[in-house]
Amino acid sequence: MTVTEWVPSTAMQEVATGTADTVLSAYETILADRSVARYDDGEGNVMWGIFSYEEAEKAAVDSDAFSSVTVPEGAPRILPLMSDPPEHSAYKRLFNSCFRPDRIAVIETRMRPVAAELIDAMIGAGTADVGAQLAYEFPTRTLCEFIGLGDEWKFYGRWASEMEKATAAGVRNAGERLPEELMAEVTPPLLALINARREAPGDDAISRIVTAGLDGAPLTDNEVVGLVIALFLAGLNTTASGIGNLVYRLARDQEAQQFLREHPDRIADAIEEGVRLDSPQQEMPRRAKRDVEVAGSVIPAGSAVFLNYGSANVDPKSWENPDVFDLDRPDKRRHLAFGRGQHSCPGAPLGRMQMRVVLEELLSRTASFSVAGPVQRLTWPRLSVERLPLRLVPAHAA
Repeated sequence: MTVTEWVPSTAMQEVATGTADTVLSAYETILADRSVARYDDGEGNVMWGIFSYEEAEKAAVDSDAFSSVTVPEGAPRILPLMSDPPEHSAYKRLFNSCFRPDRIAVIETRMRPVAAELIDAMIGAGTADVGAQLAYEFPTRTLCEFIGLGDEWKFYGRWASEMEKATAAGVRNAGERLPEELMAEVTPPLLALINARREAPGDDAISRIVTAGLDGAPLTDNEVVGLVIALFLAGLNTTASGIGNLVYRLARDQEAQQFLREHPDRIADAIEEGVRLDSPQQEMPRRAKRDVEVAGSVIPAGSAVFLNYGSANVDPKSWENPDVFDLDRPDKRRHLAFGRGQHSCPGAPLGRMQMRVVLEELLSRTASFSVAGPVQRLTWPRLSVERLPLRLVPAHAA
């Protein structure tokens, strides 16, 4: 069978330039043709993509065929993201215990004033770059509070940005080690925090990890470092992208914006439909453990694979009117934006809380907001707005 080649820079061009309102245009042809395609990045890295909702969901739960361990044996891993059952289960239980509802409620109480302060500053200026001044800063500061990283949010935010660039969000040089210089930069300050929490635990995630251990067994310092990095990397750019994407969508849809301003109880629906339609993490990497047949195509053993959640979430075979932002869509929570199966995101409640708080504060403090200049976007493997200039009209001016 002929192999379909897919080139994200070409396919996503209309999304990048803003001439397409959704990502469906980037995936429509391949979804109509077949579920699998190959991507060659031109740097010696060839990956196989699984694009349809049916096949991506099936692959996401098939750890016998697809491994999440995408780095060489013995290389540092981001856990539990880069692990398979049964190892993954213990790490997942530990992470789930960090994201208790009562803990997230405490973080919301602490961080809502921060969101309000950031938004008030933007409104006071009249125009602002929401990408830099809100979408990234707020989740960076929230994660530092949640994890227990202190006031060094600028350092950790910059470090996460450099890691994302170095790895192309996990796509570049798939199967190779994580950048050693960046790991060396972040490890000493994290070790200092870990040792401090061992001596005097608090109510943050680092304290939870060092006191709970892995099913009661103590973790080494390096293991804790890896888990803290996983919490930060997995939670930052995805949440920042979710915030930016949804604000961008509402800035272009004054009717939906005003409806949510008048019906704040529907913000939760907007979040689910937003992450479905504009999935922050368009793909998640895997490795084929054996030759795997997917929709008539054979993916060779050892191949780098990506599950393309962004296309799955707009697959016309699985969604009615997939490119429509529909708050009343009855089945929107079955999207794959937070993963599926054993690798469903444990931090989803924290991410949803941050998006909700930002929208509640932004909508209640403004009479309207609209795009005020050129928008800079990333499209794949992460969909985000890096620069989003808005014109904000304060609520009292209505």
